[in-house]
Amino acid sequence: MIGVRTLYSVRLEGLAANPAAPADLLLLILERAEPRMRNALLRREGVPDAVYEAAARHPDPRTRRLVAAAGHAPVAIRAGLAADPDPAVRRAVASAPEYRGAAEPLPRDVLARLAADPDAQVRDALCGNAALPGAVRAALAADPDAKVRMRALLGWPEPPDEVVDAALEDPDPAVRRLAMRLACHRRPEFAAPLLATGQASAVSTVPLDGDQARELCRDPSPATRAAAAANPHLPADLVEVLAADPAHEVRLAVSLRPELTEDRRAAIDYHVGPHDRLHPPEWLWARLDDLGLMRRCAASAHVGLRRFAAYSPHLPADVVARLAADDDFVVRLLLSEHHPDPPGDLLLAVALESPFITRLDRVGHPSFPSAGLARLAGSADPVARVLALRDPALGPGAVERLSRDPDPAVRAAAARDGRLPAARLLELLDDPDAAAGAARNPHLPESAMKRILYDVAII
Repeated sequence: MIGVRTLYSVRLEGLAANPAAPADLLLLILERAEPRMRNALLRREGVPDAVYEAAARHPDPRTRRLVAAAGHAPVAIRAGLAADPDPAVRRAVASAPEYRGAAEPLPRDVLARLAADPDAQVRDALCGNAALPGAVRAALAADPDAKVRMRALLGWPEPPDEVVDAALEDPDPAVRRLAMRLACHRRPEFAAPLLATGQASAVSTVPLDGDQARELCRDPSPATRAAAAANPHLPADLVEVLAADPAHEVRLAVSLRPELTEDRRAAIDYHVGPHDRLHPPEWLWARLDDLGLMRRCAASAHVGLRRFAAYSPHLPADVVARLAADDDFVVRLLLSEHHPDPPGDLLLAVALESPFITRLDRVGHPSFPSAGLARLAGSADPVARVLALRDPALGPGAVERLSRDPDPAVRAAAARDGRLPAARLLELLDDPDAAAGAARNPHLPESAMKRILYDVAII
């Protein structure tokens, strides 16, 4: 049955993810089921420590890699895998864990060990760890491998001047160019060679003298002129020139400059439609904690600036409330995705309105509401009917009705609901669309769990 999805294997996959499944049954799945079942077993929360410990000793490195990547696995178990003989397992330990919450960080000695790993890909993976101590970052910035040195600098929010100065002498030209970008605010002589690359990231960020700025504004490429229009160092007279540029993308870039007054901004001929995608300029990321600027952006008539403000995780409650009521859906979506404490009604509204497959990604947020959602049980939108199951006031009869819903996703969600009457729960084990959900139901009798294992010859 390897690689084939049958009703039996769908049930087994659901059981592997059942939070109430006893550890002894999960250990049988770990040892005797086909390898793909270990994904369902180990990439979820609530796995008993005994199962993680057994998986960390498993002879299949793919299984150990799943444990290494699981941010909800005990940190001591993940840390132990930093010495695994398989470099792919060590890379998984070094990488950011697959976890939506804040995983417990690895101990400093483990991070130092990974930074000295003989496999360059392990060291490279470690560069993406946001919690690295300065000494570990410095070791990676001096790594023998140029790719690792590059990643170390890219992932270091504010590398010390001495680290940047050392990188200016790097034998690799790409590392030197990056170091020049990091140093150009204090070393103006680097502006010319950076601009000569023609890269938009350089054109939009490096300090400019008058001649350089004028040359960029005359460039035949609209993309180059648009990058120049986003450069915070562009002289005011040239901002005015580009505000009347024949290319819309250039005028749009000018309209997003944060220093403009609202009247001046409104005088620029630009347009942003509800479905237009805006790429935030480089200056934004360093200023998300500038609350004065974020307030001005949030209050702007320019929908692009309001979208930019919604990226900030630092917004105070009054600005959050303002953006949560914005007419632009993308503003509300970005706020729901980037703010650590978005209003519950915003999360619900985004889930109901979003046309994207990510619409239910924030359902697990503590602020996502549950009370009152029973009213959605009769909605024409199947996602809304799924959300109705979150309401603790929804009765078993309504849950059973939803378990007979014509939409497979609704039936599958109802099958996972602990209020589902026992007889109906067992019936759903024979529904190909809902069997996995029924097998995940925490109220599934242990006898039914054992029958699932028996049917695939595990017991």
